[in-house]
Amino acid sequence: MSKSGSRNEQRAEPVRLPEFDPKPSARFAVEILTEAGAPYALIGRVAMWSLLPGGNVGFTKDVDFAVPRSAELGILKALAGRGIAPRSLPIGGWAVREPEIRVDFIDRREGGLHTLYEEAIEEAQTAGGRADIGGSTVPVVLPEHLVAMKIVAGEDRDETDAVELLGALPNLDLPRIRAIVAKHGGPGSANRLDALARRAGRPDARPAYRNGD
Repeated sequence: MSKSGSRNEQRAEPVRLPEFDPKPSARFAVEILTEAGAPYALIGRVAMWSLLPGGNVGFTKDVDFAVPRSAELGILKALAGRGIAPRSLPIGGWAVREPEIRVDFIDRREGGLHTLYEEAIEEAQTAGGRADIGGSTVPVVLPEHLVAMKIVAGEDRDETDAVELLGALPNLDLPRIRAIVAKHGGPGSANRLDALARRAGRPDARPAYRNGD
């Protein structure tokens, strides 16, 4: 016999995540980067939105742009001209948090990954796709570089994103990703890539090593 109003019958209201509109932040970032004369590429979750089938999948709270280390002074000068004092990012770069603006300018100088970011920016500028965000057309990092960035970062969330990209984009050039990862993250990261590619169900992933086979 059930009891009316028991705790088991009470249902909590679903949690509603805050919505983030990337358009004002993207427009602001393009203005700053153009004024600074800095090359850049869209990365992070908003880049994933532009690359994955169906778009706008997953939650984010900011827009991420890869920038070279050499752009630091130009970006800071452009921000200062608007009276904005950004905060430094532990991984290298700068974050802007204004009422409607949430942008990370990331150079990854900490940990020695800046060369990967600079390589990714250069290829995005010449061979990458383009995304229109609120009327601002921005270069998007190549998916191979985006996967590589997430692998060498080594964070659980980034690896989850890498598996999602590897599974959803069958035309990804896995040998090229492996070469990028090995160059910037070492053989251990390259092995991790194959483990994640197997998890994503990719037939082109290297098989797992089994002792005695």
